[in-house]
Formats: sequence, C-alpha cells, structure tokens
Amino acid sequence: MFTGLSAFPLTPIPGNGNVDEKAFAALVNRLAAAGVDSIGALGSTGSAAGRAAPLT
Repeated sequence: MFTGLSAFPLTPIPGNGNVDEKAFAALVNRLAAAGVDSIGALGSTGSAAGRAAPLT
C-alpha cells in the first residue's frame, strides 16, 4: 500500500513548447519544502499528451 502525499503540479510549458526549467525547479523546491513524498512531472494534468514534440 502507498502512503504519503503525491503532488502533480502543472508543468510550465510556455509558447516555445519547452519546459521552463527554472519555473519548474521553483515548483519542485516549494513542494519539497512542504514535505511531499513524490512529485509527478507531465503527469495526470495532460501536459504530456498535449505536447506536439518530444522534450528537448
């Protein structure tokens, strides 16, 4: 059984189609400071499915 808190933040992808790494790092740092146990990038928010190109 899984226990703990999992977070699925929106992954910041501006108009150029690439992940805004600086903004995403800030989100991850904030979640880590809050004590979450796992973080899912491009997860259940549909970000991965909506991408037209592979991540670079």
